[in-house]
Amino acid sequence: MNKNNTITRNQYFFVIQSAMIGIGVISLAAGVTKKAQQSGWIAIIIAGIYPILCVVLSYEIYKNLNFVEYTQASEELFGKFLTKIFTLLFSINFLFLEGAVISGLANELTFSTVKFLSPYVLIFLTTLLIYYNSVDGLKIIARLSELVFYLTIFIFLIPIYFINKGDVTNILPLVNNYSSLITAVPTTFFAYSGVELSIAIIPLITNKMGAKGAGIAACIFTTVLYTFITFVTILYMGWRLTSQLQYPFLYLVATTEIAVISNFEPLFIFIWGNKIFQTAACMHFGATYFFSEGTKIPYKKSCIISSLIVAIIGLLMVSEYRRGSLTDKVMPYLVGYIFIWLIAAYVLSLYKKVKKNEK
Repeated sequence: MNKNNTITRNQYFFVIQSAMIGIGVISLAAGVTKKAQQSGWIAIIIAGIYPILCVVLSYEIYKNLNFVEYTQASEELFGKFLTKIFTLLFSINFLFLEGAVISGLANELTFSTVKFLSPYVLIFLTTLLIYYNSVDGLKIIARLSELVFYLTIFIFLIPIYFINKGDVTNILPLVNNYSSLITAVPTTFFAYSGVELSIAIIPLITNKMGAKGAGIAACIFTTVLYTFITFVTILYMGWRLTSQLQYPFLYLVATTEIAVISNFEPLFIFIWGNKIFQTAACMHFGATYFFSEGTKIPYKKSCIISSLIVAIIGLLMVSEYRRGSLTDKVMPYLVGYIFIWLIAAYVLSLYKKVKKNEK
């Protein structure tokens, strides 16, 4: 086990929530209200089952296999040929997700605070920073994720300002149409993406006891944050306005009036931008780790290659409409692949555990 990639149980919590909480903070409310109207926040709660299943099944798979590292575990379950295919598919998954995150950041910054810069320049600079953040392995990413977590707490406090300013009729009736509520669930998949990192890093946790609980706690924290932000956004603005805005929570932040701060929006963008950098760094580790395992190219060289690929993917997603359209189409397939792999791996690991106990 590479010591640069080992983390503690508490750091596992910070990494998993950091991998998930990103672009969805400012944009998720728009997507769910287009489908489920005022019930959009309920769709986020329902979709929160996915990340919990992901961390629980990942933990149980490795527990059944005595916590060997990913490649060894996969080869025991699927053989070398399928493992190579699955590993490269995992890398593609994270490359796509990271590309979508950095292009989303570039699109938002050119929309709000740095309109004088080209999104292409921002994507290049962001990719470079992410490379330096992740080239030394998971341990550094975990430490930074812990620091950035406290910025996430600050983001959590912002909606509290608007609770008493909203109109309760904006969220009534709670459920207007059950079918539209279900169709809104897939629009949340990108917001929860990144949790798949648990498939790679559970064997890298030094103290496994309580690791499953730490993963579940990270998922619950993320679900509560997304739900709370979306609920308050709908409560304050109504689902019609929310669904028409590109970044509804950013619009909400722009209306915040704090006596000692003349313009709160740039401060929020700075805090949120740091959070996005860390989200992308977590995904970059996942992309590089699986790419390295699949190709047998050393991690640091793989980090350079994956950075170049991510930059190209990010450039192809410039314009928020194109990025949103592409992620909406691709995410159900990526989630489907992850879920099928987890179920198959869990069943096979359980079978191997039973057979071993019989001997």
